[in-house]
Amino acid sequence: MRYDLRLMRAWWTVVLLSAGLLRAGNLSPKDHFGFEPGTDYKLADYQQIVSYFQKLDGQTDRLQLVEFGRSSEGRPLYLAIISSESNLRRLAYYREISRKLALGEVSPEEARKLVEAGRVIVWIDSGLHATEVAPAQHAPVLAHLLVTEETEEIRRIRDNVILLQVPVINPDGLELVVNWYRANLGTRHELAPLPRLYQKYAGHDNNRDWFMFNLVETRHVARLLFHEWLPQIVYNQHQAPPLPARIFVPPYADPVNPNIPRSVLEGVALIGAAMRERFAREGKTGVLSYAAFDAWWNGGLRTAPLFHNMHGVLTETAAGFYATPRLEDPGSLPTRFAGGLPSKLPTIFYEPWTGGRWGLKEAIEYMLTADLALLSLAAERRSDFLWKAYQLARDAIEAGQRGSPHAYIVPQVQHDPTSTVEMLWRLAIGGIRIEKAQEPFEAEGKQFAAGDYVLRAAQPFRAYLIDLFERQEYPELGGRGNAPARPYDVAGWTLWMNMGVQVVRVDRPFHANLKPVVEFKRPEPSRDLRDLGAYRLLSCWLQAGRRVRLFQGRLVREGEEGFLEGDFEFRLPRVGVYVSWVPNTDAGWTQWLLDEFLVPYRVLHSDAFRHGDFHNLDVIVLPSQEPESILHGYRAGEATVQATPDLEAKSEQRPEYCGGLGLTGLVELERFVRRGGVLVAFDEATRIPVELFPLPVRDVTRVADERSRFQCPGSLVRIRVQTQDPLALGMPEMAYAFVRGGKAWQVRLIDRQGPGEQAVRVVARYADKDLLASGWVAGAETVQGKAALVVVPYGKGSVVLFGFRPQFRGQTFGTFKFLLNAIYLASARKLR
Repeated sequence: MRYDLRLMRAWWTVVLLSAGLLRAGNLSPKDHFGFEPGTDYKLADYQQIVSYFQKLDGQTDRLQLVEFGRSSEGRPLYLAIISSESNLRRLAYYREISRKLALGEVSPEEARKLVEAGRVIVWIDSGLHATEVAPAQHAPVLAHLLVTEETEEIRRIRDNVILLQVPVINPDGLELVVNWYRANLGTRHELAPLPRLYQKYAGHDNNRDWFMFNLVETRHVARLLFHEWLPQIVYNQHQAPPLPARIFVPPYADPVNPNIPRSVLEGVALIGAAMRERFAREGKTGVLSYAAFDAWWNGGLRTAPLFHNMHGVLTETAAGFYATPRLEDPGSLPTRFAGGLPSKLPTIFYEPWTGGRWGLKEAIEYMLTADLALLSLAAERRSDFLWKAYQLARDAIEAGQRGSPHAYIVPQVQHDPTSTVEMLWRLAIGGIRIEKAQEPFEAEGKQFAAGDYVLRAAQPFRAYLIDLFERQEYPELGGRGNAPARPYDVAGWTLWMNMGVQVVRVDRPFHANLKPVVEFKRPEPSRDLRDLGAYRLLSCWLQAGRRVRLFQGRLVREGEEGFLEGDFEFRLPRVGVYVSWVPNTDAGWTQWLLDEFLVPYRVLHSDAFRHGDFHNLDVIVLPSQEPESILHGYRAGEATVQATPDLEAKSEQRPEYCGGLGLTGLVELERFVRRGGVLVAFDEATRIPVELFPLPVRDVTRVADERSRFQCPGSLVRIRVQTQDPLALGMPEMAYAFVRGGKAWQVRLIDRQGPGEQAVRVVARYADKDLLASGWVAGAETVQGKAALVVVPYGKGSVVLFGFRPQFRGQTFGTFKFLLNAIYLASARKLR
């Protein structure tokens, strides 16, 4: 029998191309897990999800699974790369095309050729906020669909798109949540909230770390996004839309950050429009846009890419209660959104959802619709997205060459050398190119030294650099009732202010012999307490049993010059940090700072206070938290969710995680201070000692007149520091503090002076004028000139009151010393 050679070749081609499909088709998510993702009361844990992707990797040529790092608790982080078989065989080639275009490294003619040859790179991550369970549960469904389906749409996606899928970007959190839910399933605690942060330090703030890169997970992802792959689209999935919406999709709400390229925002709007159109075609209602989630803030996984010429896309799908479904009565749904938009009438912003069942299954279905809308658009407009990446990079470089600014110069000689290097290292992680002067040079009439750092604005991520180095001026947009609209997150974040580093802006071109910096290392620890590195050195010496004293602002060891003339002798402090069973990110960041600077500490939960099990400590830290939450925590027998009676009945917190300090714990805390201990309290937590001990200070921010009330939704303000005070060791006279909420005090005249050395000490005051440095405040006159950091003697001990957050999100290096000084001085022996 004779066969047509062309038919034989075609047949074998089909066989070979289908091999991956046939092998993967034998492993559906249901076959692997034993249930369909989205099934009521069922959640897959991290190992189950990873093992599914590992099996896909072994059974199809359309998916490659790679480990790209380890989590804070040591779990592997995985990236699934999904595309056609032919694309995956040339993966390095397509990655290099993406990198060259995104960095603007080639000529326009070469760029055109690369665009024609390239594939659009799309990033989709799931599970960042672990209690928002649907994204991670949907990840295996999306992967299986993309590697097995043979529709024209899916084939077009595979041929034109390389998908970088992170199935679970927070594995530690997923394990905590799934184990918690499984343990409580079928009991009255089924819907109880997880009583700890779902990321070691940051909890919910793991989506607030995308310019500081304090978390190891953030740094691993940044390497992929800003150095290796440089995707054109970054899609970050969450679950918290304004009720009663079923999903939020772009465009974002106002205000718009002026540093984000407009074409990036319009591209994000285009992706959102494709999503809304697909939802409409599929008859899925409750789709909301232009609400809640603004385009102002930098620092999130969907926002930082916007400043890198990438289309940072956020969706927020309605959540259930873990995997427990709920039935929404139409009559119980709110008639308006928080901003005043009607929720039961169709508008250009919203198509009403009328209620009914909502569970994990429905959430996954909505997410898949959004996924496919985005991926299809990327495939259809492949060359547009690739050329746009190149165009944006070239526009940024040329704008920097024109000047205003031309560059930022970071002098090597700084008040705090360690914080300077820490800042530059973080900028480099974010893709900023940094150079170092090889010889002295002049710019705009100023002399600069060899060794000074130069960050030229003529680079592809110019928008990111400018946004972090210029002050933010948050626009006063009218909110509901004409009150200023509050920012989605914070209003100001200027990096050098946060970190206490001096930076010089240069607007005009200059000539200098510069060499790229390829690696940053922390400088050798100094003994000078102006340098944050000295505090690591102090901890190491004390833990090694060395005797260390402070002499003229420097650390000296026994036997060294100045030891006998020292002002204080340090001892290893015995530190306790209050960690409520109501998860508190401020407590997590406090622990991060102490670990970062090698300070041993003990976590104190509520039972330690009720039993008085802390009197052997030198200092206790109360991170910022509402007083009611500190005192009472979760109340036994009370519902922790608002829902139908049957669901509320299943939301009691477990008894071992109920309660706070209570009256007994408060009495024990007061006794601890009165007997000689030091209590350090931040922001809202200061109300505990101020109001309940009480202390001879008055909080001036608690005023009845709304018009004069101080409002600061997250901004940098100026403070004046009393540098002669021991608590201000190493601090400059003028500094910046980060305030979110904020407290300010006036010392009561009748109690200002006690016997001997028992005067209330004001260590720092808010600036008398020009309070705002970056962001937005209202009612500044209420706090100007008032105390921002106070030490109040109490019995044999003292209370240190911070009106600002000295450790906010690990960003405020410029005020870390205040907290470290308070801790070390609590156990130090004063010598003179």
